[in-house]
Amino acid sequence: MTEAAVSGQEAGRAGTGLPLPTRVFGRVVFYGWYLVLAGIASSALSSGVQAYGLGTFIRPMTEELGWSRTDISLGQTVSMATSGILALFIGGLLDRRGGRLLMVIGAVVGGLGYFSLGFVQTLWQYYLIKGVLLTVGVTMLGPLVVNVAISNWFVQRRGRAIAIAAMGLSLGAFIVPSLAAWLIERFGWRAAWMVFGVAVWVVMIPVAAIVIRRRPEDHGLEPDGGWTSKRATSVLDQKRAAVDRLEWTRAQTLRTPTLWMLILVFGLASLGIGALLLHLVAYLRDVGYSTTEAAFAFSMIGLSGLISKPIWGLIVERVPTRYVAAAEFLLLGIGIGLVMVSPSLWMTAASIFVFGVGVGGTLTVQETVWADYYGRKTLGVVRSIGRPFTVVFSAGGPVAAGLAYDLGGSYEVAFVLFIAAYLLAAVLVLFTPEPQHPGDGQRRGEPATLEGLAEG
Repeated sequence: MTEAAVSGQEAGRAGTGLPLPTRVFGRVVFYGWYLVLAGIASSALSSGVQAYGLGTFIRPMTEELGWSRTDISLGQTVSMATSGILALFIGGLLDRRGGRLLMVIGAVVGGLGYFSLGFVQTLWQYYLIKGVLLTVGVTMLGPLVVNVAISNWFVQRRGRAIAIAAMGLSLGAFIVPSLAAWLIERFGWRAAWMVFGVAVWVVMIPVAAIVIRRRPEDHGLEPDGGWTSKRATSVLDQKRAAVDRLEWTRAQTLRTPTLWMLILVFGLASLGIGALLLHLVAYLRDVGYSTTEAAFAFSMIGLSGLISKPIWGLIVERVPTRYVAAAEFLLLGIGIGLVMVSPSLWMTAASIFVFGVGVGGTLTVQETVWADYYGRKTLGVVRSIGRPFTVVFSAGGPVAAGLAYDLGGSYEVAFVLFIAAYLLAAVLVLFTPEPQHPGDGQRRGEPATLEGLAEG
């Protein structure tokens, strides 16, 4: 009997206690891919709607309620702060219990948050609902939880798995702005928010409850369906397999320079993304495009993400992640610069497409970097440490853009600031060291770099 046949039989017998079949039409299906499909839906309906839909709501909400764009932006700041605080508590739960219960609760709360936005009358209500209620739901339902879950099921194929799941964000970016614009024009912005809330309840509560599971080892499976241990022959694969054996405590992680460098790098990179997602539609309206034209141009972020995310996933599996991250940051900066000088709708759409290619790599590259450097066994703890610091940067971007507009009548100063931040991040990520695990260094008498681990 061939090795492939034996592997197929072993995979078919494994997978105890799983709710979905591991053999379909006579072929073995690794259960981790079900989590990836759930991740697509979760990304689209959580962060996809929140990040890519809110920009379409800015003008109708500010015009009816009499708020400034800085007022709206401060809601994003409250949201980021809530997300950062919550991340401190859910990281350990993810490692110990998995993401299923967190995602079910997130779907219930997130749907309620979207639905409740349709009833806001005052700023304090908006900050409470958008900044706290909705953010709690989206954080527990969104990329932090989903990508830790996926990283536990994949090692060598982690890049493509996270990239495919992240296509949900691009799907949201491509569909949500135009859908939101249509709903707003036909039914009003309040009804539009309610529609998104019901959609989250109907889709994500059953998906999270049925599909999500903690780790493949809990069900007699291996990461990648055993593919890693049998075929991981490249140097990069061996490094990842070695790092995957490590476990980090919170104290050990805090003492690594790598943690603080990655926090700074991804913090700088996050400054502009949140701001552009929030303010880009309003910027396009300001320079003369109609609501429909602005939504079309903005949707290029989603289209480019759908196209580029699988490519980013394949690249990050084959190329050291620091180089991939630097390329992604440069594309983000170039894209913003092109948007600022584009003379026509089609040139603007093409420039946003370039920016969207960079956005398409953001989630895939960032999550792969953290997993490549710290492994998957305690990834929830590691990510929960870095997340609060990163969101401080993310929270500042939307406010900086809103203030630039309210004080100067233009987003130009803020956009230039974001370009500079991307260039700095591209340089810093190239000089970020690999973490040294103290336990491994004591055993072997040498730094626990990826290269050292690969030799072991």
